[in-house]
Amino acid sequence: MTNRGLLRRHLRNAWISTMHEVYTQQLINSERSLQVHFAARLMEEFKRDRVRRYLFVEPKLMLDHSQRIHPDLLVCNSREVIGAIELKYQPNVPPRYLKDFATLDALDKGCTSVRLENKRYRGPGRGELGFRLSANLLFVWAGVYRSPRQEIPATETTSIDASQLLTLHGVTRVDNEPDIFAKSGSKLSRLGSSTDR
Repeated sequence: MTNRGLLRRHLRNAWISTMHEVYTQQLINSERSLQVHFAARLMEEFKRDRVRRYLFVEPKLMLDHSQRIHPDLLVCNSREVIGAIELKYQPNVPPRYLKDFATLDALDKGCTSVRLENKRYRGPGRGELGFRLSANLLFVWAGVYRSPRQEIPATETTSIDASQLLTLHGVTRVDNEPDIFAKSGSKLSRLGSSTDR
């Protein structure tokens, strides 16, 4: 069973550059803005490694059990969903993430495939794409929030296996650059130096 090491690296690198190159330049002013900048840097990582990925922003998903969800970002290869990402931008308060993990949990609980609905699409085809959920789906929570760094998620918050979860943290402090961390499984890493790329 793969642990999605390449995707994890792409996500960490995109998070580092988003925090260092965009957040510190005061160019992020909302969760949508974070989403745009992070997605752009993630696509740059894919391109740099010549990896073909599809990145869907706020897709409307219909799950097997007729539930609809809207994750912030969805990463797919040509056949499968390989990553589901929820973002949070709360630089002045402690993080609130229960809704984010409810979305990720919905993908984790007995779902085997998803349909991406695109009712605004007017080209050839039906405006609907189908993907299987990878057995090695990587669940990601990435958030900018006020210090101190929090343990996310609290153990009772999610049923997602820790080996399939990556959390990315941008921990803000007054008059300082953010502290940047990644937690994968039980391993917490401080990010941000040139050796982290």
